Amino acid sequence: MLYVNDLTIRAGDFRVNGATIHVQEGEYFFLLGGSGSGKSLILEAIAGIRSADSGTIGIDGHDISHEPMHRRHAGMVFQSLALFPHKTVFENIAFPLRVRKTALQETKAAVEEIAERLLITGLLERRPGTLSGGEHQRVALARTLVMKPKVLLLDEPLSSLDVLLREEMLTLLGDLHRAGQTILHVTHDYHVVNKLADRIAIIEGGRILQNGTIKEIKQNPVCELARKLKV
Repeated sequence: MLYVNDLTIRAGDFRVNGATIHVQEGEYFFLLGGSGSGKSLILEAIAGIRSADSGTIGIDGHDISHEPMHRRHAGMVFQSLALFPHKTVFENIAFPLRVRKTALQETKAAVEEIAERLLITGLLERRPGTLSGGEHQRVALARTLVMKPKVLLLDEPLSSLDVLLREEMLTLLGDLHRAGQTILHVTHDYHVVNKLADRIAIIEGGRILQNGTIKEIKQNPVCELARKLKV
């Protein structure tokens, strides 16, 4: 499904060096690492927000390394969520479809469908400033899922939520995974990984240290994050 082969990315003095990740169709895959480890740089390169210096990125056997964002079949939910405050929830969710010049009726139907799926139909006429933290998360997720991405990219989407909202979102993400969505989730939170991961890669200092299931990594942990994982 998604492959990242020997990826090198420079950001100032920092460098992601030779990162390789393979995510299978329908898999919930985590890239686990601390702040400044390079995990978000990899996600941005996959999404097409940032250019890599070398290496290849592909989805479904097609090299997308030099494709524009809207042709990559990968949808990203940002850590900041990045909703447009002056637009309604409906307009926020519809935005990527309108950028693609999707017909009005098709756009309306797609927005209503994903809103119903994520239980936010009652929010469509509201603006982001009136929403709770959990509602913000659902709207940001809906704006990405409305494009029906082959791979859902998540950049620390739960980091700003309190415990109850975090558990609610974990349930929602688990439901999406069970429905067949392929997910690559970047986080520093090993508790989230323990709950949802099929497989993980651990990154430190721009290098992938370990890659596999939690059980495989626990057999030979090479860093503190690996040791904190639970089988």
